[in-house]
Amino acid sequence: MKNQLPYCNTSEAIKGYENSVVAKSENNDCVVRSIASAFGIDYDLSHQIVRDTFGRRFGKGTYGFVEVMNKLARNRVRIGRKCCKMMGKPMFEGSTLNTLDYNVIVKGKKVSRQMTVGTFVSKYPTGTYILTVARHAFTIKDGIVIGNYEDSVKKRKIVTAAWKVGS
Repeated sequence: MKNQLPYCNTSEAIKGYENSVVAKSENNDCVVRSIASAFGIDYDLSHQIVRDTFGRRFGKGTYGFVEVMNKLARNRVRIGRKCCKMMGKPMFEGSTLNTLDYNVIVKGKKVSRQMTVGTFVSKYPTGTYILTVARHAFTIKDGIVIGNYEDSVKKRKIVTAAWKVGS
């Protein structure tokens, strides 16, 4: 398909994914996979970190991911050898949540738009990022999507939160 983002299979992008017994029996582990691929750590280690730090239960989704990630970013907590930084601007004065909204001029009027996955990749073509869209998380590394195949196709999904991962 020509209208999609470059995609890398999870088994190729995540260390230890192919050989992990835990990975083969997991469901709803998008956060585990995004942490592993973004921070360059082993799947099983990522699974343990997400269980301990985010309170994720086996086979269940990770609830409260955005709030805990923002806390980790503010405190500059390292996962592996890297830490992350919140992207966007605060929603309001004193907010712990950020927004990725941006302004464009349409017919001479300033209009606020929500960031989509396609816009995000064109605005930030290099670097490693963890993105959340509605009830889902995945990694973008140098413009390549690491997550589910659909994440590379559905470029018009609204990005609800993003973090830049670096040293």
